[in-house]
Amino acid sequence: MTEENYVLKFLTKDEIDKYFDRNAYLVVEYLLKKVLFSQPELLPGEKPANIQMTKEFLEGWISQAFTFEKVGAGSYPIDVYDKENRCGIDIKCISAKVDLNGKFTSEQSNETSLGQNFKKEGLHLDELFKDKKYAEILSLWKGLLTNKVSKAVNDFELEKILYFIFIRGGNSMNLAVAELNPENIEKLTVGSVTKKSVFVNNYMDPNYGNARIYKSKKRMELRTCAKRLYEDGMLLEWNFNEAYSQKNMFLRDKVQNEKEFREYVKKEFEDLFFNGKMP
Repeated sequence: MTEENYVLKFLTKDEIDKYFDRNAYLVVEYLLKKVLFSQPELLPGEKPANIQMTKEFLEGWISQAFTFEKVGAGSYPIDVYDKENRCGIDIKCISAKVDLNGKFTSEQSNETSLGQNFKKEGLHLDELFKDKKYAEILSLWKGLLTNKVSKAVNDFELEKILYFIFIRGGNSMNLAVAELNPENIEKLTVGSVTKKSVFVNNYMDPNYGNARIYKSKKRMELRTCAKRLYEDGMLLEWNFNEAYSQKNMFLRDKVQNEKEFREYVKKEFEDLFFNGKMP
């Protein structure tokens, strides 16, 4: 199946650059540095983890980077709105594992929700799984996805919907951008199944991830192959491996010497924001 037949079509780095000019990139870089600076120091012996933040931060980043309007609330289909181009943007945030060198591993990322069904039909999922009515299960989510997209399109007269998928990994943040093709929702088919989930074919290029419906969560989830996206030049990257590293210490001990603590904070700030030298 070609890219044009998938529900999600990932953009190349060159295509992403058409949306992200230098100013937008620098705005996100600045806001990301603020988040990095707020990450707590590690306790002695504690291992580093991916950058921690909330999805609401990301919505603010994109609104600031492009002066777009924030419109999303709760489960609304889009988070920000580009009025000039009639484009809605749904912002996702996932986490992927990295190796000791800060490079993505071949493991898939964690999940992000594509659609949840707690209505009457969704509450019958246990029965549908028990009876192995997988086509009927998928049909429920086809309807859910179609209605979700239609609401945003009608509310804002949208001509396009994009997914901005931020991928955390070590001390870097990457962005994948995918265009939503709602006309292809009907082309979704049932893939492999288990007692607890149904894989969905044709949602996206399987090289870059998959979509899956879970019985217990009553939702469809997206997972990506961050390493493959990176290798194929499909990601925009903000990398702070050289400028930032979490230190192992007891901060309570550090603050006992006020002068030493002030020097520590100053150096951390300068290293991150000004590459070790204040302007």
